[in-house]
Amino acid sequence: MDQKRGQPGQQNRVTQAILPVQDADLQADSLTERARELQAQQASLPDAGRIETTLATTLATTYSAALAVQVEAKYDQAERIEDKLENLIEQQSSRLQQCRSQQPSLIALPGARSRWQQQLEQQQGTLQRLQGRLETVREIKEGMGTHGPRMEELATRKLRHQELGLACEWDQLQEAQRMNLAHQRRLKQEKEQLERQMGRAGLSHVLVLAQRPT
Repeated sequence: MDQKRGQPGQQNRVTQAILPVQDADLQADSLTERARELQAQQASLPDAGRIETTLATTLATTYSAALAVQVEAKYDQAERIEDKLENLIEQQSSRLQQCRSQQPSLIALPGARSRWQQQLEQQQGTLQRLQGRLETVREIKEGMGTHGPRMEELATRKLRHQELGLACEWDQLQEAQRMNLAHQRRLKQEKEQLERQMGRAGLSHVLVLAQRPT
């Protein structure tokens, strides 16, 4: 009878010994499956990356060519503005000279001399403003250059206005590249976390087996 009472206790100890083994097996299966999923996801990235790189190269070439056209157009526009201001300054200088030549005589009425003085000051002020604008335009043009950031900013605005479809494709490609990089970082972090879990569980060999081709 004592022997019969001892059997349930022995069975409990056997069951308790089996359960940790079963838990370890389940954990190993789960980790192995996750490792294989990560491996499959990482394996699919190079092909997608090559396709994306090809598309990016083609689109970047198209976008860069279109942007270069707009940059050149903006630079030409700045030069045309400079030429127009130079012509306006030349015309205004002639007006100022003509105004000076119409100075009233000493015997002219005070009102006539006052009106002439006002006109002279107006013509001088206009000439000074034109000269100031010309100096500003020249500084902007020299500072911009055909490869300057300001010139490229203006050209980009014009390109986005005229080539809306191309600009949208460019934005979508850049967003896809950012998402792909974020996905790669996430996979790397999950893999590192998985390796740490396996190391703590004494299952570091599982990742090696999971990465072997089946």
